[in-house]
Amino acid sequence: MGAWRQRIGAWQALLASHADGSGHWLLFDPDPLEFSAALVAIWERGEQAILPADDQPATLAALRDSGQPLGTLAGGLRAGGDRDPVWSHRPLPTVAVTLYTSGSTGEPQRLDKRFAQLDAELTTQRALWPYAEDLVIGQVSHQHIYGLLFLILRPLAEGVPFATRPCPYPETLHAWLAACAGARLQAALVSAPPALSRLPATIDWPAVRHAQGRIYSSGAPLSRAASDLAQALLGSPVHEVYGSSETGGIAWRVQQQGETWRTFPGLAIESDAEQRLWLRSPHLADPQSWQRQADRVVLDPDGGFRLLGRADRIVKIGGKRLSLTAMDRALGELEGVRRAQTVTLNRRELRLGAIVELDPAHLPHDHASHRATVKRLRRDLARRFETPALPRYWRFVDAWPTNAQGKLSATLRERLFADLDDRRAPRWLGERTLAEGIEVTLEVPEHCRYVDGHFDAQPVVPGVTLVHWAMQLARRLFALEADFAGLERLRFPQPLLPGDRFRLTLARRRIKESESLMITCESARGQHASGRLTLTERHHVA
Repeated sequence: MGAWRQRIGAWQALLASHADGSGHWLLFDPDPLEFSAALVAIWERGEQAILPADDQPATLAALRDSGQPLGTLAGGLRAGGDRDPVWSHRPLPTVAVTLYTSGSTGEPQRLDKRFAQLDAELTTQRALWPYAEDLVIGQVSHQHIYGLLFLILRPLAEGVPFATRPCPYPETLHAWLAACAGARLQAALVSAPPALSRLPATIDWPAVRHAQGRIYSSGAPLSRAASDLAQALLGSPVHEVYGSSETGGIAWRVQQQGETWRTFPGLAIESDAEQRLWLRSPHLADPQSWQRQADRVVLDPDGGFRLLGRADRIVKIGGKRLSLTAMDRALGELEGVRRAQTVTLNRRELRLGAIVELDPAHLPHDHASHRATVKRLRRDLARRFETPALPRYWRFVDAWPTNAQGKLSATLRERLFADLDDRRAPRWLGERTLAEGIEVTLEVPEHCRYVDGHFDAQPVVPGVTLVHWAMQLARRLFALEADFAGLERLRFPQPLLPGDRFRLTLARRRIKESESLMITCESARGQHASGRLTLTERHHVA
């Protein structure tokens, strides 16, 4: 505590020497000690702290005129040597902190939090879960409201030490718990779904489990599997907190006790005809007003609720709040991009996929050009978004896929990413009707199961796999019920390789009494197959 007070004095001296009269300070510092000391020094002057969500160039450019930068921001001022703090009787500022978060339009939304709002949250959380541990350690940023409350303000208000370094990785978390175990201390863990979902069972958690106190998680709902895994490895149930930067905390749950979210004391909730959640809360700027939320819910008789998903395009990716509208707009502005849409994919944790229509000159045709295109787009997006929020899976199309109503339907979106769940499937990228049949654009997934062992020096797609894919597509495209009977004049001039983009043209033919499927397969490297598959009537066994 003495060292922390000395850092407050150092920041006070810096602020006094660089005050420009605006009373607004742009504060970003990953060191919790420096951050909290600077925050108190700002408040002691009766001035306002503005907390950027990150230190990306585009973020800083948008906030350039908001205040004088402090901490590790580009051009930020850093406090010098320790000194005793000087306390005055200046009144506190009207606004305690200003935060920025994604709005529904994709533009950063400014959020002013008054001290009464922060105090209401701290009171609620302390009543539910007083810090009984000896130390608070974190895996999230204190630049956001969840980390600010649980990692900085709650420990200060409750007189509990907090760690001066975050522990984002499982190995660093284990090291912190090992240190606590050696000192016979117990630590509360402030975490989030990305970190809790990646806890490896290979680390010796039983040796440090007795040092783990209560676990908190927020930012997005935690999967039940991840919740069970965290409790099994760390020996403590996960207390999930549901809310947002705008609303503050709304509800909480421990999944082993049920999936229903329990509202915080003092909050009132309702649901409208669209199942949208309405909220009245002391954590809002106007505690007596009702505010409509983007989440859809089902209310339970006991006063809790179950989440059904959001009605807007704001998601949490890698623990970061992201506007898909903003990501779509940014992608659409990049070189060679005609149109783009991002979608969420429920993998082990929520990930982002991108469907991108490219100019013909920019379309990748093989593994190397695909990787280069992804690298270029990710590099350009990284100027505006943090790395964890960037798309993980990419689908490059030459024409926007639509159904009969002209929509990119949920069925088409699922088809574009179906190979992620089936390693035997080709990567579907669109189709169109021709005079002589239907042309389907496909890509050979780099990790396709069928290329394993064909061959070690250069994996290739076996000819029989191409026949199998053609039959699968024909069943859907032509409602084909016939079975494969044989091959006629089928040639394979050159093999398909992992990453190859190719066009498979299918045409249904009837010659006399026999039915056949004509196939042609071509890529930028030339022809890969042509010929005919003979078919036989399918016999159903009663």
